Amino acid sequence: MTLHQETTSTTVEVRNLPGPGGLPFIGNLHQIRFSRLHLDLEKWADRYGPVFRIRLGPSDVVVVSDRATIQRLLVQRPQAFRRTRALESVAKEMRLKGVFAAEGDDWRRQRRIVAAALNRARLEDFFPRLVMTAERLRRRWQHAADRGDTIDLCNDLMRFTVDVTIGLAFGIDANTLETSGPVIQRHLDKVFPTLHRRVNAPFPYWRYMRMPSDRALDRALDHLEDEVNAMVRTARERMAEKPEPTNFIEAILAALEDEGSGFTDAEIFANAGTLLLAGEDTTANSTGWAVHYFMQYPEHFDRARHEVDRLIAPAQAIETLEQTRQLPFIDAFNNEAMRLKPVAPLHVLEPVSDVEFMGCHVPRGTTIMMLARREATREEHFANARRFDPERWLDPDRPSPHDPRAFLPFGAGPRLCPGRAIALTQIRTVLAMLVRNFDIHPAGADVDECLAFTMFPANLRVRLTPRPKGTRQPPPDA
Repeated sequence: MTLHQETTSTTVEVRNLPGPGGLPFIGNLHQIRFSRLHLDLEKWADRYGPVFRIRLGPSDVVVVSDRATIQRLLVQRPQAFRRTRALESVAKEMRLKGVFAAEGDDWRRQRRIVAAALNRARLEDFFPRLVMTAERLRRRWQHAADRGDTIDLCNDLMRFTVDVTIGLAFGIDANTLETSGPVIQRHLDKVFPTLHRRVNAPFPYWRYMRMPSDRALDRALDHLEDEVNAMVRTARERMAEKPEPTNFIEAILAALEDEGSGFTDAEIFANAGTLLLAGEDTTANSTGWAVHYFMQYPEHFDRARHEVDRLIAPAQAIETLEQTRQLPFIDAFNNEAMRLKPVAPLHVLEPVSDVEFMGCHVPRGTTIMMLARREATREEHFANARRFDPERWLDPDRPSPHDPRAFLPFGAGPRLCPGRAIALTQIRTVLAMLVRNFDIHPAGADVDECLAFTMFPANLRVRLTPRPKGTRQPPPDA
C-alpha cells in the first residue's frame, strides 16, 4: 500500500498536530529523559493519540503509534523512507556507516554481501564454537554459584555474546568469559550510549567542543579499529593459504574477490564493528530480559526446565543446532519477553520526499519515531496485552485478537535484521543451559528499563544456585 505523496485540503500540517507544550528554542527537551525516551513517548501517546508532535530544539518530530502505519512505513524502506540523516551522519563520524546506517546504493551493495556472510549455512558451521562458548558460561556461573556470588547478569551475557560474535566474525577465540578482560568489550561499551546521545542531540556540540566523554569515545574507536584491522589482516593471511571462507570477515573478503564490489577497508570495519555492537548488545539484553521474566514467573521457569530435560538429558547443555529448533515453549517464552521488553521499543526514520499518512502532511526529512512496543502491548492487537502469557504463542485456539504484525522485535520489511537467526540461536542455547543447570534468584534493586540506543534491564543482578541433585532426569511425558 503506497502512502499518498500529495497533500489534500483536509491534511493537517505537522505544526498543527496535538502534542505536549514546549518552550521557545528548546521545545520539549526539558521534559524528556533520553535514557527513558520510549517511556515518555508512550505516556504522551496515551494522552495525545496515535500521531502527535514533539519538538527537539527547533526540529519537529512526528510520533506514530498505529500498527498499520508503522508496518507500511517499515515495508516501504528504502524507496520511500530511510534512516535519519542524523543517524547516517553520526555513524559516519564514528566510522560505523555499515549496512545498518547506510542508505541507497550503499545499503543495497553492503546488504547483499553481509546477508550472504550471515546465512544459515554459516551458522551450521559455527555452531560447535557456540556450544563451546556456552559451556564456558556454564562453568563461570557454576563457580559463582559455588561461591554464592551475586552476578551482574548483563555483564556476563555480554562477555558471552562478545566471544560468540568475535568467533563468528573473525574466527578468533577471544574467551573473555575465562580471562580478566574483556578489552574489546570496554571499547564497545562506550559506543551505543554515545550514538544514542548524539543522534537525539538538538545541536552537534561535539563538532565544535570536545568533552571528556567524546575524547574517551575517540580513544575507544581507535583501539577498536586497531583490533578489528589486526583481525582482518589475520583473516587475509589465512585465506591466502586456504581460500574457502570460514567466518563473516572471510566471507566478505571472498565476495570482494569474486565480485569486485568495491568494498573499502572503512566499510569492512564499519560492518565488523556494527556486527560486534549488535551481537553484543541486543542479544545479551534480550536474553537478560528473558531471565528477568523467569524470576517473575517460576511456573514458566519450571515448564522450560521440563522441556529442556526431555530434549537433552543427560547432557548439561544443548549439543546440536537441531536441538535449538525443538524448544517450542522457550521460543514462546522468549517471544513474550521480546513483546513486552523489546530491545528496540521504538524505530526512527524519515521520508525521502513529502508524504501524507494518518491525515498528516509530513515534509521530506522530518524525523518520525514509531512506538513499536506500545503497539505490541495494546488490547486491540493482543488479548490481555499487558499480561505475560507465553501460551498465546502456542495455543491454536488462543483468545482473539492475536496480531503478530504488531510484534516487531527485529524490524520489518527489506531492512529486517540480517542477524535474526544467529541471535535467536544464542538466546535459546543460553536459556536452555540456564534452566538445565541452575536455580535463579533476584539479588538487587528493582530492574528498570533504560534506553541507550537499545533498551536494557538496569540493575539486573542475580544469584544462581546449583540445581538440586536428583532432579536432572527428564520428567514423564504428559
